[in-house]
Amino acid sequence: MSITPLIDTEDARFDLNASRPIAKGDLKWRDALLVAHRVNSNNKRKERKTGMKDLTLSQQYALLALDGQESIHPSVAKSAVLRAVSAARVLETELGKADADSFSEFSEELQKAVQMAKTLKKKEETQIEKEVAAVLEAEELLKEVPDILGCDMNYDTSGVELKAYLSDETSYIRIKEGLRAEILEDGPISLEDAVLLWLLRESGCIHDLFSVSEQNRVSERMTEAAVQDEKYRALWEAEFHNVFEGFMNRFVKTKSKLLKNPYLEGVNLVFPYLDRRKSVFIDMVIFGTNVADRRAAAVEYLKKKGFAVEEIRVGSETLLKIGNIYYRIFPMTKTAYKVPIQGVNLVPAYWQ
Repeated sequence: MSITPLIDTEDARFDLNASRPIAKGDLKWRDALLVAHRVNSNNKRKERKTGMKDLTLSQQYALLALDGQESIHPSVAKSAVLRAVSAARVLETELGKADADSFSEFSEELQKAVQMAKTLKKKEETQIEKEVAAVLEAEELLKEVPDILGCDMNYDTSGVELKAYLSDETSYIRIKEGLRAEILEDGPISLEDAVLLWLLRESGCIHDLFSVSEQNRVSERMTEAAVQDEKYRALWEAEFHNVFEGFMNRFVKTKSKLLKNPYLEGVNLVFPYLDRRKSVFIDMVIFGTNVADRRAAAVEYLKKKGFAVEEIRVGSETLLKIGNIYYRIFPMTKTAYKVPIQGVNLVPAYWQ
């Protein structure tokens, strides 16, 4: 298998070992995204609270966690999300009470939430998914789109229908950046945001919002909050992700070179991890063109398949933004039945 970065000539310095996700803590990457998407880093807390005032905790969480997940078929990652939604529903009721400051009541509801997530049945998962999706779709905050996995060589001609959830970009960014500001910046952390962060941690989603270095900051901030308030301590110590530990351990064991894999270098195994994103190989041959032409051909192919694709210039390279997920794109040759097949590989970044 040969991999050559599909980036402009000035980016030739990236080889296989260097072609890894840029940590979100990298200021060049961060600044470039802020310019590209006009994300104002000031007053994010206020903007999120104002814009999301009609969404419950479970709905805010679902907008973040369902994005990019298969909508038709079951998966371990989606099951983790739906279990977390069930826990969020229990806790959002407690957070809405006038006497929410009571530790004993919060602790009792937290235990109920954890138990709910651990024991949720498949039929209950399906019902929760239908209910949450229906509400968000009615508000035009969530929709079903073609799943990018359907473009993969192994699925393109299989005849299997693949669809995925896509969250409204404005709402997705507002919730995500508001939570990031609340957690990473100095100042008190609201209990609602702490619960939202906990839900993301327990369902393996925390890698979607925070880079490895930022996750160290997350741990520091939550440790500080736990020292000051016993509700935060109880929350951060509570766990239901062990329901999926068998799947996660099995996955990690099969990745004997985990930290050498450029797709997974941005993953910090200190936090629960589930493989939520899809790497896609598209078989296509383009002769006599430069890097930009090959990338343009891939973009045209994806648009014909019904995807909204945007080329984002970040420093010295160009990323593809498909939905709310960013991808690096590489030329690649795969071998099937001893026959070499040329194409391009789309590699998602967990740090977006």
